[in-house]
Amino acid sequence: MTVSIDRVLSVPSDSIGSPLGFVSPWVIDLLAIAIVSALIFGNIHSEAVKGTGYLFASCFAVWAAVRAKAIHRFITDTPRSKIASAAQGFVELQGKCEFHGNREIQGFMSGPPCVWHRYFIFRPRPIPLQVGASELSFVIRDDSGICVIDPKNATVISSDQRIWTSHGTFYSSKYIRHGANMYVIGEMRADGCSVSSYNENADVGNLLRQWKKDKPWLLEEFDVDQNGELDAAEWESAVRRAKKISRDIFTQKAVDRVENVVRRPRNGMPMLISDRHPDQLATQFSRLSNFNVVVAVSCCLTSCAYLF
Repeated sequence: MTVSIDRVLSVPSDSIGSPLGFVSPWVIDLLAIAIVSALIFGNIHSEAVKGTGYLFASCFAVWAAVRAKAIHRFITDTPRSKIASAAQGFVELQGKCEFHGNREIQGFMSGPPCVWHRYFIFRPRPIPLQVGASELSFVIRDDSGICVIDPKNATVISSDQRIWTSHGTFYSSKYIRHGANMYVIGEMRADGCSVSSYNENADVGNLLRQWKKDKPWLLEEFDVDQNGELDAAEWESAVRRAKKISRDIFTQKAVDRVENVVRRPRNGMPMLISDRHPDQLATQFSRLSNFNVVVAVSCCLTSCAYLF
């Protein structure tokens, strides 16, 4: 029996998420750049249309400036905490990142071992553009303890990147290496998970549902004949791997007793994950905010010139 990869991936999962789940200042800037580029290089003769367009670009620049300044303020104003003594709520943590037992993520398309990655694929067909980001949790550890990090909808800034082409397809992957120094701001909440018993069927099923959505990784790891489908033997290999890893998850939880998870705050405050130093990040977002202020003023003046 042959299992179609499309059928495998039809099961809902949260292992791959949209990078637009949290609108970052850079995404807003791209919208402003797209508007300005269309006004400059497009065949637009109406001054009213140009004035309105520059006004919209100015609004986007103001939005990006406010967002960048807010992130800068959270980085500089949030007191840093040790994991063991951190209170529930908005926290700032630093430590080394580790796998959370769910799997030793090899990275996108057999890349270096990493705790998080985002990929971009461009090809002529059948799907021209694919963008996705790993949302599997990982662990941050300092000298006082460990804490689970849930990266869903977080703004992730990584230092490492791979870019390559193969058979007319362009690939790009940004990632955070296993063992890298990590900086995190977000909301710490009690997980409340129990480690009293091990249910193999449930745990293996949950892990397989996470894997099923990560199509490139699933094919890379288990599609031995590289025909774009998982046959019965290949799927059984995936199940065996999932059984071993699910047991490792249970063992890790039983040993470490992880009870706290840092997630994106529910009140709209940002969550930031990076392998860069916080001082460097603060400077970066401050400069980005100032740049957008200049862009907003320039676009606003240009809009006024066209409209009035």
